[in-house]
Amino acid sequence: MSRGQTKAKKATKPRARLSADQSRELIRGVARDLYVRNGYAGFSFADIVAVTGTTRANVHHHFGGKHRLMAELVAQFAADAEARILSHWARPGESFTMRLRRQLADLRAFYDRYNTKRGDRNVWSPLARLRLDLPVLGPLAAQALERVDQVYEKALTKAVREAIDAGEFAPATPVADVARLVRFVVQACPPTTQDTGGFESVEATFRALERAIAAAWRR
Repeated sequence: MSRGQTKAKKATKPRARLSADQSRELIRGVARDLYVRNGYAGFSFADIVAVTGTTRANVHHHFGGKHRLMAELVAQFAADAEARILSHWARPGESFTMRLRRQLADLRAFYDRYNTKRGDRNVWSPLARLRLDLPVLGPLAAQALERVDQVYEKALTKAVREAIDAGEFAPATPVADVARLVRFVVQACPPTTQDTGGFESVEATFRALERAIAAAWRR
């Protein structure tokens, strides 16, 4: 697949006049998708202009240079990931099993967004793309990844303890071990789909994890 085929669809007609805030959000949204698909070296301001129909001067006006744009994207990736983690794992009154399934559904939505055809092996996780670009982005990406990992660890640990308190898991359940297993599986999903060319292996892994946890520690 050529580089042009991996980009978001180009604008085919002039857009209605946008406010400054709307224009900024449009540019950032397009830049986000271009980055996730192609990585830091795989997109430019010219690509953003081609998709949005705006001007290069307007992109520079809102974001300055590419590094400043990436700083905003990385911050957005981290904040969005934290919000989703809390939505899946800290929602009151839900079982651990339901939270695990909610996590799977969220991963599936991201996969489908960037892999529209069966057999596609595109990067679909913003965090997975940051890991690939660690040599380029350095501390900017590393600090965001560490921050999200810490949020995952705290949220999953709390979710396991709540499952024990609710009687879903046995009192002797190893809290840190279960949290670590789930976190590892979630983080391994993006490369797994690139290895297999589909999401089915991720779904099978989540089912296996759910059965293993239930067999070992469910009351």
